[in-house]
Amino acid sequence: MFPARRDFEQMVINTGTGILIHEAASKNILWANPAACEMFGFTLEELKPLKAHHMSAQERQYRREVGVAWLHSAVVHGSSRKQWKYRTKDGVDFLTDARATLVTCEDGPVVMVEFRNIAEEVELQEELTWVSESLQRIMTHTAAGIAVLDDDDCIDDISPLAARLFGRTPAELHGVHLEDLGKCEPRLNNPQVVERLTNAAGSVSIQQEVVKDDGTTAWLAGELEIVEHDGMRSRVLTLRDVTDRVEWEQRNAYQEANLQYLSRYHAMGDMAMILAHELGQPLAASTNYLSGLKTRLSADTVDPRSLSYGIDQIEKQLRRAAEIVTSVKRYVRRIESTAVLMDLNETVAESLYFVRLRAAEQGVRVYADIPERNLNVHGESVLIGQVIINLCVNAIEEIVRPTTEVKELTVETGESADGAYVCIRDQGRGMDLVPGNRLASGAFSAKEDGAGIGLIISEHIVERHGGSIEYLPNHPTGTVARLVLPLAEKEG
Repeated sequence: MFPARRDFEQMVINTGTGILIHEAASKNILWANPAACEMFGFTLEELKPLKAHHMSAQERQYRREVGVAWLHSAVVHGSSRKQWKYRTKDGVDFLTDARATLVTCEDGPVVMVEFRNIAEEVELQEELTWVSESLQRIMTHTAAGIAVLDDDDCIDDISPLAARLFGRTPAELHGVHLEDLGKCEPRLNNPQVVERLTNAAGSVSIQQEVVKDDGTTAWLAGELEIVEHDGMRSRVLTLRDVTDRVEWEQRNAYQEANLQYLSRYHAMGDMAMILAHELGQPLAASTNYLSGLKTRLSADTVDPRSLSYGIDQIEKQLRRAAEIVTSVKRYVRRIESTAVLMDLNETVAESLYFVRLRAAEQGVRVYADIPERNLNVHGESVLIGQVIINLCVNAIEEIVRPTTEVKELTVETGESADGAYVCIRDQGRGMDLVPGNRLASGAFSAKEDGAGIGLIISEHIVERHGGSIEYLPNHPTGTVARLVLPLAEKEG
């Protein structure tokens, strides 16, 4: 026995699924069940005059013509299913799984739309997708090593693959502090790293340089994160070997730095030629006028007007030379105006990269003694670096002389009572005949065609940073160029 028609009406009225009845031709709303009215927050009479854009979300994919086309597809094909985002009377959007079906009634064809709110289902699906992707990441990382650290960053447990990356066995690594195996960048005691892991805010990417027992160096990249499970919090580190990538980056950086060095080196040569040319013209003209004046003074009669004219012209040419020098000073002063807190050791290390390029061309060995601590000073890193390069290049030019037996350049940094210092040592001829405080002022140049201009500029830069350069005898022979800058923490 089949249910009566009234029973079917009661089912439609009491179902939790929303039902809208649209006229097939105009797509106007003819009727809605109570569940639909409740979802929209409209009464049936309020729903009837509404169009698609009045009751749908505002995104482009839910615009009116799309909704009409969807309903028309059901008219043509008999049914059409779509995820559609409706909008309530209060302006709240909700996503639905909707099916439009063509139904032939006594009064003509209609489109019945059945829909249900699937927002919670979508949220659950996103959560399940996240879990699935997390599991997939874990499966992917099985090709990497995994280590579990305690709160002091000592290895509590480690997979065999991770142990092999360090060149050890799991038993050998148990209880070993991670940074005892190689320096991490960033350091594990970095305040930002500590805060991020303490608050379980996410993972921290680290890179570690590991020197194995056989002397080879490996580079490891890792993700350190807090994992909560069974009421416990563990520090889990996933590791993989990136030695090939790091070595490629280092080779690429070397080539790029070499190109930059060559570019800077040639640019300095071009600048020197231009400066020599610009100064040469007024100086040559002044020389010519002086020769003319000497000729006139040796004549039987001296014309005061011609002498005055010659002197005026000499003064004009010398003013021109002074203007050229002043413009160079203004340029240097403008560059030096940007001062920041910088690590002198880092600047020296960067400068030595270019110094070694120059030294390698000349067969000179470079030794550096740079302590692993910051020497913070206020200054412009590029200019200070250029001073260091200039002092080193001057020393190299002395070292490559045939009379210099020891082809070595030594660079040392440290801290003394007068500030942070850089000492550049060679074992060349030495500068015993010239007072140390006059070397940078142009009183000495080891080059046959030089005038100490590079040393003058270097001294000018250092003095503007509140420092000094002095030249001392080296033992057993040679020269020590000592650059001193005030330490930032000792200022004021």
